[in-house]
Amino acid sequence: MQQLILPSEALSSFKILIDTDLEETTKSFDHFHSFMVGNIGMLIDDTQFCEIIDHNNICKIPLTPQWFKGIHNLRGNSVPIVNLNEYYGIKASLKQRNDKHHILAIGKGKDLCGIEIPNLPSKISFKKSNIINRKVNLPKNMDEEIECIYENNGVWVKVDTNMFFKRLFSSFY
Repeated sequence: MQQLILPSEALSSFKILIDTDLEETTKSFDHFHSFMVGNIGMLIDDTQFCEIIDHNNICKIPLTPQWFKGIHNLRGNSVPIVNLNEYYGIKASLKQRNDKHHILAIGKGKDLCGIEIPNLPSKISFKKSNIINRKVNLPKNMDEEIECIYENNGVWVKVDTNMFFKRLFSSFY
């Protein structure tokens, strides 16, 4: 004889399978927002608030370093805009120099900074097994802002944004 069960009971058994798969995936993968600086992939934790903002209306500030592009007003917040290729002394490819750049705003409120990037950022995941512990040749000053380094079709560095922004703008205070 066929036994009938309630729909809620049937669906809850699927939820257990889905939660188990999701838990295993979350434990074995790290998820990031990613963009390129030269040939180095930069990673920002995907829990960090990021948005693309308009490249126009950047107010240039005289007597500032070349890598500091200016200030942008984003919903009443002053957003400093920087170019990491210039900050780290990485020569941009001819294609990157000619294309329109995008601004990736990272953070919220007073902890907000914009980074000029040549391409739109993307979401990316790495297995925890892709973390490398060996020394990697990185640009001057980059080592101090790095939390960890992944290798998968190139070098990808996870940036501690709080430490990075404090260090980046310490010369202005």
